[in-house]
Amino acid sequence: MSVTLLRGVLDQIQSQAQQAAGQPSTHQDAPAFSDALMTSINEINKTQIEAKNKTQQWMSGSSDIGLNDVMLSMQKSSISFSFGMQMKNKIVGAYQEIMNTPV
Repeated sequence: MSVTLLRGVLDQIQSQAQQAAGQPSTHQDAPAFSDALMTSINEINKTQIEAKNKTQQWMSGSSDIGLNDVMLSMQKSSISFSFGMQMKNKIVGAYQEIMNTPV
């Protein structure tokens, strides 16, 4: 599923929930759920890119990067990706549960 499609679906869900609650469709004081989700996805991507760059620098013989730095960045990347996948699974599960709720 593309990020743009996911963002569109999340925006639709949020606007429908706000309409059902009788709230106006825009909130100026709180960030949108889709914005928060996109920010977290971008952070996961940054950790993966950082791990890749450190690995490539270490493999090319850079004296600034130690093996412990490479391993630490790889573990951070792995943990953040695993957490992101768990969150995706929870969001999809909640969406499916909502869609299966009789009206």
